[in-house]
Amino acid sequence: MKNTVLALSCIASTLTLSGCNTDPNVLLGYSANQLCSRHFISDEPIDFIKQRVIPEALGALPSTYSLDIDPTKKHISITAEVDGQDLSRTSVFRQGLGCTLLHELTPSQLHAQTQDLRLPKEQPSTPLQKAIRHDVSLDKFFAKNHLDYTWSDNTFAVAVMHQGKLVAEQYDAHHSGNTRMLSWSMAKTLTGLLTGVLERQGKLTLDQQVSFGEHSMSVKNLLNMSSGVKWAETPDIHGYEDLAPMWYHTGDSVNYVSKLPTDYTPGTKFEYATGTTQLLSDVVKEAAGGDIQSLNDLYQSHLFAPLGINNAIAEFDEAGNLRGGARMFLSVHDWLKVGQLFIQQGKWNGKQIVSQEWINEVMMGAGVVDHYGGQLWLNDLGIWLPSLPQDTVSLRGHRGQYVVIIPSKQLVVARFGAYGSIVNQSIGLANKRLFKAVVDVIKQLEK
Repeated sequence: MKNTVLALSCIASTLTLSGCNTDPNVLLGYSANQLCSRHFISDEPIDFIKQRVIPEALGALPSTYSLDIDPTKKHISITAEVDGQDLSRTSVFRQGLGCTLLHELTPSQLHAQTQDLRLPKEQPSTPLQKAIRHDVSLDKFFAKNHLDYTWSDNTFAVAVMHQGKLVAEQYDAHHSGNTRMLSWSMAKTLTGLLTGVLERQGKLTLDQQVSFGEHSMSVKNLLNMSSGVKWAETPDIHGYEDLAPMWYHTGDSVNYVSKLPTDYTPGTKFEYATGTTQLLSDVVKEAAGGDIQSLNDLYQSHLFAPLGINNAIAEFDEAGNLRGGARMFLSVHDWLKVGQLFIQQGKWNGKQIVSQEWINEVMMGAGVVDHYGGQLWLNDLGIWLPSLPQDTVSLRGHRGQYVVIIPSKQLVVARFGAYGSIVNQSIGLANKRLFKAVVDVIKQLEK
């Protein structure tokens, strides 16, 4: 029965990172990276990760796997037999930088990259102000958790901020408001904010032209997901895709994207592409100073610290590229602060972090299409859910990570989990269900 369920899951799911890719390098790399990050950053138990986060990937491996966990060095390796030989992938944790999947380097070589790095001391974040409303129920977000994993929404955490205060929160047994949760593609919005910080500092401009290999585009093109680079976020009809190879076949994401062909004139087409955000991440790194130290200083000191976010982690690939398209970890409560920053027009405690124009026109304003701004989803559910306020914007990440922001309602809702593969395949329906639950929160707050 288990194998039947996994097979159905893989047939139904078209998203590479659901774990249904048949490439053992991808399956092992994805699993090693997830186990390392979620265990050593999010403090999730190994068995929980195996059973509730990556069961499809493990179930799709060509043979029984073995797991090697070094709690002292904080390395995790996973090995399976492929074509008669053992294939192993290792992910290594570095303090303050999270986990990096190895490709060509040894753990020692990876640590040597950052041995002289000066990192801020991790400490608890500034607590949120609270005005808990016991009459507000979040049960709708958890309603499908009782189903078989494959069909489950698998919700781990939901928290609500209204008028700048925490009013409701609900968690499963393994998470709390202080748990650092993986962003997946919600990191794109943080990369957009970092770009805004640099723009405010005068270190880059929207119209600035940047080049990668034979590609040339503006910073605005990158923000609007219109880079011109030919990209397949999910497998096309021929099975070709770029996301998994970029993360799990090479340790240099920026180099991978730079070598892809041109598909269209930048600025003329919307193409949702994690690879485009990886190019933007490189622009941010170069404008910040060109190395991991200056980039770390940028996001820790100029974005996170002013918000009272004191233990966030951004991950890097083996070549030292910020994984700004997918891999940042903030606590549930700190994700609410990110949403509140948009409501407060880029200002926090009297300090302008990014300009009002950057928030309103660049990130929350329509880009090449009406439903996507500057590394931020705009309201694309108006026809299907007219009761959702028109000014709704959202950060969205793979497998059901959301920060929903509604300025007109002074509302931020954060939801984290790991959609089962059938749910993930029908992501449009899952989105509608999530936003219906947000509308229900609005009704409860306003009754």
